[in-house]
Amino acid sequence: MKQKKSFMYVAAFLSLTIPVSGRFVYGIILVLELFILEILGVLLNSLVSKLKLNEIRTYFIMFFMISITVLCRQILVLTYTEIALTLSFVLYFPTVCVFLTHTLFSDYEEPLALRLKRNLLRTSLFSLVILVFYLFRDMAGYGTFTFFGKNHRIYEKILLNPENVGIFTFFASIAGALVLTGLVIYLFLFLRNKKRIISSTEVEQ
Repeated sequence: MKQKKSFMYVAAFLSLTIPVSGRFVYGIILVLELFILEILGVLLNSLVSKLKLNEIRTYFIMFFMISITVLCRQILVLTYTEIALTLSFVLYFPTVCVFLTHTLFSDYEEPLALRLKRNLLRTSLFSLVILVFYLFRDMAGYGTFTFFGKNHRIYEKILLNPENVGIFTFFASIAGALVLTGLVIYLFLFLRNKKRIISSTEVEQ
């Protein structure tokens, strides 16, 4: 089960980073949407359990998640149209990620507060890695820092002259994003194996 969950997080990371241009502001949008869906997903799961609607749980959650995503997208269209157009269908990827993790790995018998706390902790760590990923690509690949600006526009601070970015422009490309993703996954697997070895050693002692 742990291995399947790891693969699911890897797939989620790939879907949220590879198809999108490496701008920090895009990462923030996806992370915010992820948190909204995560919180509402946990609450909805708890409600379905209380109402004993387990037979239609999958369809109910799927419909709810898609509806929330459409609402988030419409809000984004009204506030930051440029971001909404750029992200396009990628805005639905957090929905798929949250839906799969809730459907496959949720323990519906756990208390709501405990499940909410645990899921938000995992989402926070996952989101932190995503934000660092986007921030690095923005600064190293483009030499800029992007954020939400005034008048519904993207704020862009030029940190480096495009001519001085040099080989780091590679990280602004899809190939560069794949290389970075490979490094992140390698680091994740390395830390997980180290943790497993330490845990095994402590048990033996």
